[in-house]
Amino acid sequence: MNAPAPAPPTTAHPAGMMSSMASLPLAAAEGRPVTLPKRSSGRVAAKIARVAREESAGLHLRLLLARALLWPLPLMVGGRLRGIVLRALGFRIGHGTIFAGMPVLLGGRGLHRNLEIRDICWINIGCVFDLNAPIFIGSRVALGHEVLLLTSTHEIGPPTQRAAPTVTARPIVINDGAWLGARCTILPGVSIGAGAVVAAGALVTRDVPPNSMVAGTPARLVRML
Repeated sequence: MNAPAPAPPTTAHPAGMMSSMASLPLAAAEGRPVTLPKRSSGRVAAKIARVAREESAGLHLRLLLARALLWPLPLMVGGRLRGIVLRALGFRIGHGTIFAGMPVLLGGRGLHRNLEIRDICWINIGCVFDLNAPIFIGSRVALGHEVLLLTSTHEIGPPTQRAAPTVTARPIVINDGAWLGARCTILPGVSIGAGAVVAAGALVTRDVPPNSMVAGTPARLVRML
């Protein structure tokens, strides 16, 4: 009796291979080369340029140079020198104005044009100047530790994003002889009258009359001086 013929060899496929083959383009399944869609090099370059502009919007060569020149100075040392360097770099800083430390300056390109500080002012450490709109500081003004001058704010948006992308900005004016206490906050569009005093920690949302003292959050009139 003849031995039974051996069964034809079978090829084992890994799990899922057949379904993966079925999902390939027809040309690939037939062994023909597949041409994948190419992204336009022009569109890629435009996107890279746009992202680079957005990411470098806060880069200011004048500020970088000022920090490079002033970084060896510790706090409370070289106060007049800081003013001299900023003035030499195009900032409008009056003579005799002292910076106990380098303030944080925020804003778009050309922010140096939005800041004017007159003569014989005292700017303490940790102050923040939002220069998305102009800030004017008169002569003989004193700013305490960590004073915030905020010229810009987001508009209120829908419930899905209350801080809307749209930003509005209004100038801040601090007139001659005013004294702003430590950690007070001045909101957009506010004017501080000449000779006024803003107590430490106050949140100023409206104009302050000349020769008055305000305190609290929001700031309210305490008395006339």
